[in-house]
Amino acid sequence: MEIGSEFWITEQQYDDAGLSAPPWMNWGEDRKLLLSGRTAIDYVLKDIMKFRKVENIYFPSYCCQSMLQPFLAQGMNIILYDVYYDDGSLQFNIDVNQDCDIFFAMNYFGFSMGRIDYFIERFKQRNVIVIEDSTHCLLSDKSYHSKSDYIIASLRKWFPVISGGIAVKTEGHFQIDVLDEPPDVMIQIKKEAMLEKASYIATKRFIDKNSYLEKYRVSNQMLELDYCLYKMDRESVRILNSLNVASIKDARRRNAKVLIEGLRNRFRFIFYELDVHDCPIFVPVLFDNQEDRDKLRNHLIAHQIYCPVHWPVPTVINKSSHRSLETLYNHELSLVIDQRYVCSDMHRIIRRIDQYYGEVQ
Repeated sequence: MEIGSEFWITEQQYDDAGLSAPPWMNWGEDRKLLLSGRTAIDYVLKDIMKFRKVENIYFPSYCCQSMLQPFLAQGMNIILYDVYYDDGSLQFNIDVNQDCDIFFAMNYFGFSMGRIDYFIERFKQRNVIVIEDSTHCLLSDKSYHSKSDYIIASLRKWFPVISGGIAVKTEGHFQIDVLDEPPDVMIQIKKEAMLEKASYIATKRFIDKNSYLEKYRVSNQMLELDYCLYKMDRESVRILNSLNVASIKDARRRNAKVLIEGLRNRFRFIFYELDVHDCPIFVPVLFDNQEDRDKLRNHLIAHQIYCPVHWPVPTVINKSSHRSLETLYNHELSLVIDQRYVCSDMHRIIRRIDQYYGEVQ
């Protein structure tokens, strides 16, 4: 079976639990289930702009282009703080006196050592609005900081949902209406892709793999062009409410432990220890250079193991010199540990990695 890449779904009926977030997502005073994480950022930004003038955003240099897009679309000034790897750990070069309207905080990969709680508290002392991206630590015991003003997360990164993001206002209620259900064609194409992938995974017959890959590509392209003020689709809300989150946490933690122990002497891990309160989204490892990373990645792809990199370099990073380019973007590989897989799948990843290094040494 393939390991990694996009989630899939099977055609089935889900209980209609309404259109609200499940009980385990009972965060803050107000929360909205939206089309995507990018939709959530845009929604939060529009809510802030109801009350404050926003010009300067203090943002992590290690990020995805899609996270920046809502701010760039408003013509805002992005001031980057350096996030990089050095001296055995993730480092944050954050000026707590930086003049900004919004401090955008991101906690990395679901590990406690990737949190920046101290900086959230310092900016709140100055009455700077804090948006916290909790995508990577969504299922960790501490998924967000109580002092953050807004929480956003992408749910599509964790679960087999057709669409999904969440926006949370920790105090008070949103003053922006969500306009509409997402476009039918966007949801239908993504659903078809997920159903076709499920058939391919189950049988590897009668399904043209290129067909569902193209549908994933088209649906993602549609999302890039049209993401503002849409709700999460109804079927995805039902799927979300049907999930056994406790078992998902257990599976991810178990898989992460297997990889960390099995590859401890093979790689530099960004995080070597898994705290009892952590639930990782991936296990990130580092290479000395991009060529070494890409060679191993291609070897794994040849054996149907698809490990992503975080992330393609955003355009704003290309215009500046940041240590994140030298230590993270070009050197990082994310090992897959999600709930679709069991320990034997993790041992398969380890064997293929050991095989690769046995061949090149």
